[in-house]
Amino acid sequence: MTADRVAGLDDRSLILALQEVTEELTAEAPPEALPMDRDEAQAMLAELLRAGGYDVTELPRLDESGQYAAARRVLTELAENPTTQEAAAPVLAEPPADTRLGAEIAVPALVAVAGVVTWLQTKVDVRIKHKDGKTEFEFRVGKEAASAAVLKELAAAVMRLWNGPPQQ
Repeated sequence: MTADRVAGLDDRSLILALQEVTEELTAEAPPEALPMDRDEAQAMLAELLRAGGYDVTELPRLDESGQYAAARRVLTELAENPTTQEAAAPVLAEPPADTRLGAEIAVPALVAVAGVVTWLQTKVDVRIKHKDGKTEFEFRVGKEAASAAVLKELAAAVMRLWNGPPQQ
């Protein structure tokens, strides 16, 4: 089972695997379809969350264990999602080995944000527009702007990926 494979990865292997899957999934994307940096990725996700009815300016900050948990949820989703599982399956079958002795790996929250953005881009077309020093995001399904219901559903999914399931 995919969730078991992801759960069995140590933290370093988890981050390396999520990086590899994200890179594979975005390799063919045109540069203008991808956020330029972490701030733009955070802004994109915050805009989606606001469009989905959440009153936020950014994703909630997570402590270190929360960052790894979010990365596990994102990798599990990418591995189980029919649109992305083909890219994730070989990575999970042979998780990347960390051959960099003593080298630091990327911050788990950054890798998780990149994974969430990658997942989002499999659900909707995200158009990023830069004009007069401002960045605007447009979420589209096909040729139409995404409906409020679709944005609300996607925003709820992003929050579940980031924070985990709601507490009962």
